[in-house]
Amino acid sequence: MRTDNGPRRGAAGRPAGPQPAKRQAILEAAVAVFLREGYTRAGVDVIADQARVSKQTVYNHFGDKERLFLAAVDGERERVAAGFAPASLSTPSAEDAEDDERDVRAALTAFGHRVLDVLLDERASALRRLIIAEVARHPALRPACAEGEPQQMVKYLAEMLGRRTDRGELDVPDPASAAQQFVALVVQQGLYQSMYGTRPIAAVDATAICEKAADLIVRAYRT
Repeated sequence: MRTDNGPRRGAAGRPAGPQPAKRQAILEAAVAVFLREGYTRAGVDVIADQARVSKQTVYNHFGDKERLFLAAVDGERERVAAGFAPASLSTPSAEDAEDDERDVRAALTAFGHRVLDVLLDERASALRRLIIAEVARHPALRPACAEGEPQQMVKYLAEMLGRRTDRGELDVPDPASAAQQFVALVVQQGLYQSMYGTRPIAAVDATAICEKAADLIVRAYRT
């Protein structure tokens, strides 16, 4: 049963400001319904019912189904990245210190495993496959394909490579580009070997992916 009858109004009769809790509930419901029904069959009314809001509230927050889908994709990307580097990237954390104490190859290999954990998140993988399946029929969904490498992970690794360069362990003139190269290698092989997240990657294969990517970076940027 829905818990509201549309947008709340302020004292002057104008719609109230943003309601983060309702917006988040709508996004959670949208992901569930889109994954269950597919983009075409998913109805805004069904999403509204699952979020326990009115259909008009969904439209007030997102405008239409297309923009709701794009917002749901962005929300999933934020969710899987949120736990990756919880500390500020400009302030080294305990995890940063642990990475810095390892041998360069070992640190990069460990980092690669973290990339795979994010990449192969079950719900995010299912949504990625849905985007691929629907974008040909719905070209307006193309912005959802413009994911590239997970930028929070690239930034985190660039910081680590910068510290390694400062200490003379590597010679990386452009840490951001090198980080993007490493993450792209791991992501591409992770998607291929997992068949876009439809099957788990064996531990030995995951380690091989990460070690090969680490070795390429170390050989390219060793002092």
